Amino acid sequence: MTQIELTPRQRTALTALLNHYQDTGSPVAAKTIAEETDRKPKSFRRQLVNLKELGLVEGVRGPNGGYKPTEGAYSVLEREAVDDPETGVLASEFERIDAIVDEIRFTNVHNPDKCRAQIRFQQSIRGFDDGDAVAIGVTTGTELLLAGVIDVIDTTTNVIIVDIAQLETPGNWEGGRSRPSPPV
Repeated sequence: MTQIELTPRQRTALTALLNHYQDTGSPVAAKTIAEETDRKPKSFRRQLVNLKELGLVEGVRGPNGGYKPTEGAYSVLEREAVDDPETGVLASEFERIDAIVDEIRFTNVHNPDKCRAQIRFQQSIRGFDDGDAVAIGVTTGTELLLAGVIDVIDTTTNVIIVDIAQLETPGNWEGGRSRPSPPV
């Protein structure tokens, strides 16, 4: 597939569509996504027509119709269509949310004073703000608990950057009790 450069509005629209589609597995009405992205439905439909011309979305007619992403949409957003994704738990301000984590990248692990992680989700992160304390439990193959404060939020790509205060793996657990993890 050739490289497609999306405008920020197109990227936001496509990400929101993909998020809803992955949650429901059904076509998504333009009005639903327009409301989530604080856009007018008429303006949003124009974005979807442009994305359709680029081969990134398909229109589905009928009473349960709407739009659904193509394989090209996953590719251009650098995401994978996962049939049975592993769900982790994201907690913020004492609220637990089941979340599908696409990727975790540890960014400056060579800096002994500050460790950060870039985390990409498969759903909208619009409910979070810079400075929110979060804890993320990821159980894909290994158990990992990451806790810290959100430093950066990018809602167009579903990415948050967290300043890590605590990082634990199964090796940090003894008989159900946590051992202190080394400072990060």
